[in-house]
Amino acid sequence: MPPEDIDTLAFNQINRQQHLQKLQEKIWDVIVIGGGINGAGVALEAAYRGLSVAVLDKRDFAFGTSSRSTKLAHGGFRYIAQNEFGLVREATTERNWLRTKGLPHMTRPTRFLYPILEAGQLGDLELPKSWSYRTVRLGAFFYDFLCGFKSFKNGRGTKNIDVIHNLEPLLNTSRLKGAVMWYDSNVDDARLVIEILKEAMVKGKVLPMNYLGVMGFTYDSTQRINGVEAIDGNNSTSETFQIRGKVVVNTTGVWADELLSINREVKDKILRPTKGVHLLYHRKDFPINDTIAMNSIDDRRFFFAIRRNEWVLVGTTDTDFSGDPAESYCTREDADYLRNTIRILFPEAKIGDEYIHGSYAGLRPLVAEIGKAESDVSRKHTVLEREDGLYSLLGGKLTTSRKMAEDLLVNHIRKNRHQHELPKFSGRKGLTKIAFAITITKEEWESHPKIKNAEFHPHILLHLYQQYGRGGLTILREASQHPEMAQRLLDEPAYPVEVAPWIVGEIDYVVRHEAPLHLEDVLCRRMEVCWTVRPEYQGKIAAVAASRMGQILGWSQKMKQQEIRRYINYVRKNSFFFKGEIPITKL
Repeated sequence: MPPEDIDTLAFNQINRQQHLQKLQEKIWDVIVIGGGINGAGVALEAAYRGLSVAVLDKRDFAFGTSSRSTKLAHGGFRYIAQNEFGLVREATTERNWLRTKGLPHMTRPTRFLYPILEAGQLGDLELPKSWSYRTVRLGAFFYDFLCGFKSFKNGRGTKNIDVIHNLEPLLNTSRLKGAVMWYDSNVDDARLVIEILKEAMVKGKVLPMNYLGVMGFTYDSTQRINGVEAIDGNNSTSETFQIRGKVVVNTTGVWADELLSINREVKDKILRPTKGVHLLYHRKDFPINDTIAMNSIDDRRFFFAIRRNEWVLVGTTDTDFSGDPAESYCTREDADYLRNTIRILFPEAKIGDEYIHGSYAGLRPLVAEIGKAESDVSRKHTVLEREDGLYSLLGGKLTTSRKMAEDLLVNHIRKNRHQHELPKFSGRKGLTKIAFAITITKEEWESHPKIKNAEFHPHILLHLYQQYGRGGLTILREASQHPEMAQRLLDEPAYPVEVAPWIVGEIDYVVRHEAPLHLEDVLCRRMEVCWTVRPEYQGKIAAVAASRMGQILGWSQKMKQQEIRRYINYVRKNSFFFKGEIPITKL
């Protein structure tokens, strides 16, 4: 399929029953359980090597960690201090590939600034000692060195307070001694997952299915796994069915221990989930120009205030978590931990509850290391092969997902190819370091006739480019033919176009091309509406989105209302800062 046709890929729920039937009729080379970043990466890696793949997720694609990260494709600057040089080299190299070739429209460079502060009394608080200027400057050098000096720009430092003030006027300079800068990249994590899955479908025989839970495994005569028992989460019956596969891979992230315990007793858990929370602000209320890296005044943990166009994302925490991974939310205590430091470094920032537009919590699926603090647990990945043939890809980080999948396919599954009765496939590394078919350079976008002739606000055009690549051209084409699709999804004085650039046509596009089943899938993971709009406006958006989605998927009026209530309930759970009622616009 040529690149210009990627946006027409029919990836939706209209023919869900036919897809379920196809899953059961075929013997798949690889069954991947878990549709997050690692599952998507394995699917793409296998597809490029000529293998057929079924990807199953009991919830939506990217439901867990892969939609609730810090939204960065980064090398992990703080891992230099932990002597994780190999991990940093790998992550910065993968980051550079995504930014320059893989998905340049989606992977946007951002400058990080780390202020060097003198310890001591600041108001009523004791300011902890920062890392030294020399240490951080050396770290920035190694950060660039480890990726062959191919960062967007090389890092640098300055002790000139006036220069730093001009860069970040809001920063408290009363104890400022200098600053060090380096570069990483913004990315929409959930959209990254979706685009990897779509690329895998274009390349090979890949069928991803969300809301399809795995209840158990099937075995051959030698007691090796040869498939799964699955259940359709969109069906009210509890009837299970079999999906057969030569290799089964567990990429369920924070649910990995749950899957590993199916039909067997497991004494020790492999994972140590830690919770990271995030807060969203308008940049007019927290006017930073770049991304600020900070040490918490409470425990010196590294966290960020990240500029994402006209939004500021603050996060993240790192605390041990126990309980249902699906029920992790940002609490007031979590938020105050972040705000304690922000108030000291940026005393004029408006960061109270009334200025928060959204919050969320994600869990890191770290592989347990006895005796280490949460922040010190390695982000390296692990591949486990059980005696019954089940592979588990554990740990790691979003930026290195391609390398993790490559390691699994090349260094583990390929070595056992004959045992699994898999066809011969390539062991070449770097096979998937390609330019995704959906991507388009900024120059190509701006010179395209649809963009030159588009009568849309520049912020809307920028948004469509950054989020959808070539798919943005499809959205514009439909919007030009159907005026109702060109309307803004939220047109309110509190949400000018620079912070709310979404148009109705995006709903139609993601429903037809990105397989959402529920309203929450659209507004939380195909778009970032649920995190970036205050609850009091969510009912209005939900009504418009449910109406458009329902038209395509054939929802009844009752089902539209159910979807709206389900979504609003999810918003409420993620909004500790909002105590009022959430009004819902009538359909």
